[in-house]
Amino acid sequence: MYNRRGQKNSLYYNYSKQYWFPNFTTQLALHQWVHYCHVFSSGEYRAFVDGEERVQGSLVTQVLPLPLNSSLILGQEQDLVGGGFDITQIFHGYIAQVNIWNKSLTQKEVEDMSACRHYDVGNVFSTDMDELEVFGAVLVETVQLHTFCEKTVKFVIFPEPRDLETSKLMCQRVGHVIYGPGTVKENTNLHNVSLQFVHTCAANYHLWIGLTDEKEEGTWRKISDNETVEELSFDTGQPNGKTDENCLYMAQGSGLWLDVYCHTDWLACVPCTKQHDSPLRLRGLCLRRKEETYYEVLGYRNSKPYFHGFYGFMLYTVGDGEWLLKDIKKSTLVASLKLTSTNSYPIGRNTWSLNSSVCTMSSGTELELSLSACDDNEFTCANGDCIPKERRCDLNYDCSDFTDERKCNLVLMPESYQAERPPDTMMTGEAVQLASVIQILRFMKIDDISRTIRLEMIADIMWKDARLKYLNLKDIMERNRLSAQEASGVWRPLLEFPTLYDGNIKLHQEATYLTKTGRPLPRDFNDVKMDTVYSGDSATLMQKQHYIGTFACPFDMFYYPFDTQRCSVLLQLSLVTLEVVAFIEDGARVEYLGDKELPSYIIAKKQVTVIQRGNNHTRHSVLSVELELRRRWTVIVLSVYLPTTMLLVIGYSTLFVRVDLLQVRLNVSLTTLLVLYTLSNTTSDALPITAYVKLIDVWFLYCISLLFFVILCHVVVEYLQANFSVIKVRPVYAPPKFTPHSILRFTRAVVVPVVVVSRMKV
Repeated sequence: MYNRRGQKNSLYYNYSKQYWFPNFTTQLALHQWVHYCHVFSSGEYRAFVDGEERVQGSLVTQVLPLPLNSSLILGQEQDLVGGGFDITQIFHGYIAQVNIWNKSLTQKEVEDMSACRHYDVGNVFSTDMDELEVFGAVLVETVQLHTFCEKTVKFVIFPEPRDLETSKLMCQRVGHVIYGPGTVKENTNLHNVSLQFVHTCAANYHLWIGLTDEKEEGTWRKISDNETVEELSFDTGQPNGKTDENCLYMAQGSGLWLDVYCHTDWLACVPCTKQHDSPLRLRGLCLRRKEETYYEVLGYRNSKPYFHGFYGFMLYTVGDGEWLLKDIKKSTLVASLKLTSTNSYPIGRNTWSLNSSVCTMSSGTELELSLSACDDNEFTCANGDCIPKERRCDLNYDCSDFTDERKCNLVLMPESYQAERPPDTMMTGEAVQLASVIQILRFMKIDDISRTIRLEMIADIMWKDARLKYLNLKDIMERNRLSAQEASGVWRPLLEFPTLYDGNIKLHQEATYLTKTGRPLPRDFNDVKMDTVYSGDSATLMQKQHYIGTFACPFDMFYYPFDTQRCSVLLQLSLVTLEVVAFIEDGARVEYLGDKELPSYIIAKKQVTVIQRGNNHTRHSVLSVELELRRRWTVIVLSVYLPTTMLLVIGYSTLFVRVDLLQVRLNVSLTTLLVLYTLSNTTSDALPITAYVKLIDVWFLYCISLLFFVILCHVVVEYLQANFSVIKVRPVYAPPKFTPHSILRFTRAVVVPVVVVSRMKV
């Protein structure tokens, strides 16, 4: 087996690397014996861990026999034959039962040896039979065989009186649970160890015991693993609380137990034992390897538990609430911490003072460090509690000290960041690409007279900024809203509106969001809070701006009221040219969220295109939102064309009135003409003034002209009637060719129908 720093172990056989066992990994537990057995037989490889086969496969090698013509060195990696040693590559721990056989062991033999049922020494080599040469401070012990299979039970006493709930919390924050002795021997050992703290754990019942019968009265189980304990150490007359008293104290004098109400106000010290194999982690230093951050509660110093680092660091108290971090290998004081209470521990996040240079920080610098049992998927609260990372900054208080909702910054800016400078792009000379979504919420007013539209819209502009990093992004965009301070500190596109009418626009609301688009960066095991960090390419910035504005629109009224208007709302990037920042056509979209059928128009079509504006030297990228408005003509036809047609019919009907009723014919015709003229003026006032003639103007001109002709016809008829008389005796002259009756008949039968038909063809 071979290992390079920062890499996984590799298996070599006769100098040939074996690639078929990449998933052969084990979880090491401190202070526990683990049995390993590697079997090489006829080109096949099998590996056992604690008697269980973990991997099996064929070896890739040209030479199967394994020559034994080398030196065997235990506990030290050699870079040369018998030399090339590195002090950082020393094995720290215990090794026993190293054996080599010239035969293949069966699975049954391996299981028996791992369970301490049987032990055979190797017939080629055995550390129990062969003489070994020892170098350095190596401790050699002889123990019984069953020792290797006994579960090592270790505990540590925190010698400060606490109630039960606080005691549980204390154990939990160091990755432990309240210790419950499983045998009389273990209880006696616990009592003996506790006697060194009689000056601080001074009560008659001075220790909490990690057993409870709350689940089943009379059956006492360990809090740590729910294991039933048969060997109980109750004092005389105990337990006597029945179902009301489900927790235990230890008597200081005898070491025997007393059952007690779990929520009592009595205080006692607490023994804690490890709940799982995960170590404590000291984060905040610029360590090279993750394992260098690992710590454990190992023993006592100055009547307090101390924390031992796996790689030569020690964290201990010197009294009066002062804690020191020391590098034992270099005998150097690294940092110190002054706590407000002597009963407190440096668990959680605290501000330390450096006593020597660390990384790029000089002595005297204050540095935040965290010591907790939180793993890489958890956030460390200031008091040392652990919560899942997903609950960090989720608008709910999950830490008991509420620190999970503090400093919920989303953006990490480098010191060289310039907010006025657009982001960098992957390709040199390529413009920053902006995606966009324009949401038209509603039309507030469409004014034909001023030729404007007033609308409410939301402009969403999206882009990426590779210079930034982001923290603790959520899957829901609304939970990734930048604060006003953060938003003002990042580059954002500025918009101007070339089609804006009279500068009439209002920015109603503005917000900047982040949308998670990629996976987070590899975890930084030195990060104090263990925040989840995303690169700038793994998230998209979105600027959401809510506008209310009035925009000019070139209304073409020629076909009124059967017209269709096309209006454009232009959004132009300000202060940057299109060579630097530009909208992209594929990423542009427009949505209309209001009612498509407005009082006067129907929203027939909407689209967005990317265009350019500017002069020959400076060009800007512009987003053109094009809206097609189709006029609803039904009401106009009923209110204009139908009445005018009815007036024409009325005027035409006067041609059927008797010739002698001039007053009737003239009054009706003139009244109709006046009403038509009034209607024409009213309709014209509702339309914009144009230099060109509109179809509705032609219609009114036609109607007025036709009525005018009818009136002239009546006048001519009256003139002829006044100069025409009939003598019934005998005509001297032939009757005149044009009589009043003939003119009326000709006008109503020929002239008016021809004019109407001609108009309809037009």
